[in-house]
Amino acid sequence: MRRSTTRSVTRPGSRSGRERSALDAAYDECRRLVRTTRPTEHALMQLMPPVARPACWALYAAFSRADDLIDSTEGTPEERGRRLTEWRAALEADLASGTSEDPIRLALTDSVWHWGLDLGDLLGALDAVQRDERREGVANWREWRERAHSQNISWPEQLMRMLVRVGLPVPVRLRDLPGFTRFVDGLFLTDMLRDLREDLDAGQVWFPADVMDRFQVTPAELISREWTPAVRELIAHLTGQAREWLEGSRRALRNTLPLGPAIVLDSAVELFGAELDAIVRTGSAVLHRPVRVPRHTEWRILGPARARAAVVWRLTLPPGRNDTPARTAPGGDSADATAPDLLTGPGLPTTRIAEPPLPPRPHRDGARPPAIAEAHLPQHVAIVMDGNGRWATGLGLPRDEGHRAGAVALRDVVQGALEIGLAHLTVYAFSTENWKRSPDEVSKLFAIMRSELLDGELLDHDVRLRWVGSPDGLPDDVVEVLRAQEHATRHRTGLTLNVCVNYGGRAELAQAGAALARAALAGEVDPARVSEQLFAAHLPHHALPDVDLLWRTSGEIRTSNFLPWHAHYAELHFTDQPWPDVDRRDLWDAVVAYTHRKRRKGAASAPADK
Repeated sequence: MRRSTTRSVTRPGSRSGRERSALDAAYDECRRLVRTTRPTEHALMQLMPPVARPACWALYAAFSRADDLIDSTEGTPEERGRRLTEWRAALEADLASGTSEDPIRLALTDSVWHWGLDLGDLLGALDAVQRDERREGVANWREWRERAHSQNISWPEQLMRMLVRVGLPVPVRLRDLPGFTRFVDGLFLTDMLRDLREDLDAGQVWFPADVMDRFQVTPAELISREWTPAVRELIAHLTGQAREWLEGSRRALRNTLPLGPAIVLDSAVELFGAELDAIVRTGSAVLHRPVRVPRHTEWRILGPARARAAVVWRLTLPPGRNDTPARTAPGGDSADATAPDLLTGPGLPTTRIAEPPLPPRPHRDGARPPAIAEAHLPQHVAIVMDGNGRWATGLGLPRDEGHRAGAVALRDVVQGALEIGLAHLTVYAFSTENWKRSPDEVSKLFAIMRSELLDGELLDHDVRLRWVGSPDGLPDDVVEVLRAQEHATRHRTGLTLNVCVNYGGRAELAQAGAALARAALAGEVDPARVSEQLFAAHLPHHALPDVDLLWRTSGEIRTSNFLPWHAHYAELHFTDQPWPDVDRRDLWDAVVAYTHRKRRKGAASAPADK
């Protein structure tokens, strides 16, 4: 993401009445464009939460506009490429200024900053569209798939980011999910068959050359609209392939997604499957006109899906997150909100920060924190978040589903820590011993962790994130996002959230010992004068305060190499429920239990304590 696109962006909530009117008109223009040119996609967007639909229209309209500029028959290929380059440059300039004279770019600019979308992904998809102008075709499915993914993966992932922003736990890095690539392949191939006439009008054939050779069909035959037996067999084969990919993706993804996105997935597979049926019925006409699903078929699929989606969004989204959009910051309602700041460090990914931070999100059941005087609160609570994998296994789910549910539990506990006024919260996210788990589980755990850090609620609230652990062996993208979030939140003064990733307590002590030994050899330290304070100063995370309360879930009664130096006098609290079943109320219970402890730290009991 370029820094030039991150300055002077106005919050939607701070727009004047005239600007809001122009913005509403821009979103309406996007909606009309999508509804007119892509009725199936528009119908699927209507299954999203109402608050997210305008951004869906803006995203798709922008991709559609880029496609139209390249696919236009007006001018030479060089002129069409230049028009797209100019439109993309204008989009970047609009993102920098926060407004636009072009309605589609205005709506997209508003959506990017309203939802914290990944601008790098969006611009990369536009670049992929432009590269098509220089292509003459694809040789095989591998090249075809590279083209499909470069243009299309960004779109559904941006939708998942919006669902995260409205409070629904979903996997944002969809490309990491088994079956997702088949889903994109099935959609892209169906779209290509549906709009085959448009490609042929432009003299383009995007089916893999080796597949066409197998059926002895030449591009010239298709462009001349010859409906030979070989062409008929080719189209039948391609529709069958698209259907196989769509159905396979549904089987692979259905148990991975929460209920709301699963309804959208099912409906997409059903609708695009209906389009494939229509293509088969159309026969030779597929070469001459776009294929559309009959209206009664569309309503048969969409009617029940809309009813189910409306109920699911109402029950699963936090209060106020399923309403018609008010053009305010995510989760906020202030008309005076300032522009978002984007803070980066050298070589770090850009990170969006909400300024000023939003207040904690209320508990879904309206639970309120106990009234505890600040003097009686623990200053530092540390948690061993245990039981994710066993929780999932007990429900017949893959272990990574437990880690995903555990990430949701952590979000709520962080909100509860903010509500109660904790100063420091440390969580054991990945220990050095966790490398003993299967590579598949470790890989999925890191994918979930990265998605949570990038797309969760953390940056909307007064939370300072600090990483405790070693980069050795960690994936580069996880290290980058941890460092980026540390840098981006460094000025926060509320809760300090220490995330222990690739952390081992004994390794930390060994590092301190080695550092002291080096200092002694260099003559900087007198070994005879080494004190606890001097040792602590050489710990790799010496700024971490002592732990007052250490809590472990899931019935295990041990500390598992967690903060041995800092937790030397911590009060221990063990509970039986696995971590995914925890929410902020359990944190409050642990803190209340702590307030009833007598903190003597080795001193004799006072008379009042007897």
